[in-house]
Amino acid sequence: MQIEENITETEAEQIRRFAALHRVAKGILAKWIWLIGLSFVSAFVAFSVFLVWHSAKSVHRFSSETKLLYSPRKVEHFENMSDRQLMSVLDRNSLKRKVGTIVEMPLAERECLTLDLEVKQGLKQSSNIFSLTSQSGSWKGAVKKVNVYAEILVQEYVDYRKRDIEMQRDSIERRKKRFQDQLAELESEEAVTKGRSGVAAPVEMLTAVNALLSDQRRNLSLLEVQVADEKVRRKRLEDEVGTVGPAILANAATIRKKSAEIARLDEELAKLREDFTDINPKVLGKLEDRKNRLDEYAAFLKSKGIGDVAIEDIGRIERAALELAEVRTKLDVLTASQRSLESEIKSNEARTAELTTAVSALERLRSKQGDLEQTIKGLDEQLDALGYQLSSLGSDLRQIERAGGAGDANPLRGKNFLIAVGGAFVGTLVVVFWILSLEFVFGKVRNRAEMTAWGDVLGIGSIPKPKALDEEHEKDALGVVALNFCNADIPKGIVLVCRLAGVDSQPKFREVLDWSLAMAGHRPFVLDLVRGVDFEPPKDATTLVNAVCSDSHGWFPVENRYSLAPTELQMLQADLSEIRKNYDEVFIMMPGGFRKGGNFFDQLLGVCDSVLVCAGADATPRSDFAYVRHHASTGNRPIAGIITGASARTVRREMEAGK
Repeated sequence: MQIEENITETEAEQIRRFAALHRVAKGILAKWIWLIGLSFVSAFVAFSVFLVWHSAKSVHRFSSETKLLYSPRKVEHFENMSDRQLMSVLDRNSLKRKVGTIVEMPLAERECLTLDLEVKQGLKQSSNIFSLTSQSGSWKGAVKKVNVYAEILVQEYVDYRKRDIEMQRDSIERRKKRFQDQLAELESEEAVTKGRSGVAAPVEMLTAVNALLSDQRRNLSLLEVQVADEKVRRKRLEDEVGTVGPAILANAATIRKKSAEIARLDEELAKLREDFTDINPKVLGKLEDRKNRLDEYAAFLKSKGIGDVAIEDIGRIERAALELAEVRTKLDVLTASQRSLESEIKSNEARTAELTTAVSALERLRSKQGDLEQTIKGLDEQLDALGYQLSSLGSDLRQIERAGGAGDANPLRGKNFLIAVGGAFVGTLVVVFWILSLEFVFGKVRNRAEMTAWGDVLGIGSIPKPKALDEEHEKDALGVVALNFCNADIPKGIVLVCRLAGVDSQPKFREVLDWSLAMAGHRPFVLDLVRGVDFEPPKDATTLVNAVCSDSHGWFPVENRYSLAPTELQMLQADLSEIRKNYDEVFIMMPGGFRKGGNFFDQLLGVCDSVLVCAGADATPRSDFAYVRHHASTGNRPIAGIITGASARTVRREMEAGK
């Protein structure tokens, strides 16, 4: 059997066990195939006879049939009942029993109405056709029952659909009422929102305020440009007036007067120089007066914090001062306008935010109103569709034609045949289950093929029953088994021999096995585990730690055949180590055959390399064999198996096949 690489060892073991169980079950069924076939035939004949007799004696001898046509009108928003839903409504036992309250019939027939009345859907291409069938003990009874059954089903469909549609209509009307209430709440909320905004048309007001804001922001930008220009002009004029400008402007009259006196003296001095020289007393007097006036003028300027100044500068500064006063006045006006405009812009922005919130709320409310109105419109359409369906219920399901006759039922019809086959099949399964249960619980190991079917047991061969073959052929058969064991691909250092229940003793096989091993160059040693109370050592035997040896045969006394004491187990391991120094194979023979219980077998598995199982054909219980397999597999010890007490035919077939 091919096992995938990605499965675990536990899963692989389960697969092998299942395959082995499958092969064993096939062998068991093949062995008892005649009993299985006989069981099926017997059960089939018994069921057939019973059903034919029951049909002949039954009062349900006549059957009648009529048909219902299901053709509902299609409407939007609602699907019609599917065929399965319609069948679930029509095929109810309560409707069948209702026929018994209308039609007079015997009590036994009234009790069987759920079986006598049947509704079936037609073929796939005409699934809207439903066939009604009735059975009765009389011709007229079958006809009347099927017609009444058809009337009841049609009326039940109308009543069911009417209740269903009315429930749907009530549900839709409740939803419509709920949506209408929500719509009224939205309208009330819209009125409250408009009242909070302070205007009847928040959208138009928001548009106007936004336009005004746009103009105001544009005017503010122009004012800011003008203010900036006037500030630059004011700075230039202030620089032009300078720090001494106010002092010059305050003393402009005095400065002009003193400048005029000096100019007058200069004119008089110029006239005197026309007539006199600079040394003339008159000229000198004028020069002295001019000098005094200049000193007085300079002292006056110094006292006022004014440096040299010309009359032209006084005029220029006066003009700049006048222009500066004008600029300051204009700048104050522009600044006041700017502040007023900014205040108006802030007020309009706050108003815009308020109106935007109101408009957003109104849009949301109107969107909800639109959705609700659309939903209510759809519900109205659904109500109209339900009203249309309700008005057309009478024609959705109707009887095509009333049944007018009935036919005699055939006692050998296909339904009875299928019942007979089913009963025979079930009876056969019970027999098969009984056979397998007996075989697996109380069955015996049959042959070598069954032993090797488990997958983890290497089948060595089969030993014939005593005197089943003549001496020459028996010796040949034993030799084949011994040769197969010598060639088996299992470790043979220490071999635990398990002789299961039902195994015939075959002393010749040990001799042939020893001879075969010796011919192959091996030195075998047989160690028998014996009860200490019954054991008497041979006189010429030598004693190791606990084992007693005589040539290639030894005995190891034990106190308990269910468990070895720790000291006994240590002595056994020491003796086996000593024996292995002189021999190639050591065969450990369990005392008195294999026994379940205790840990004796597991302890021996711990000291051996492989296990040789001897099972009797049709004598060893499968439970014993499975017990040995389980423990050996758990201890990871290879298993070789030999069947004893096999038939001569089995042995010859294996020898001819070269096994």
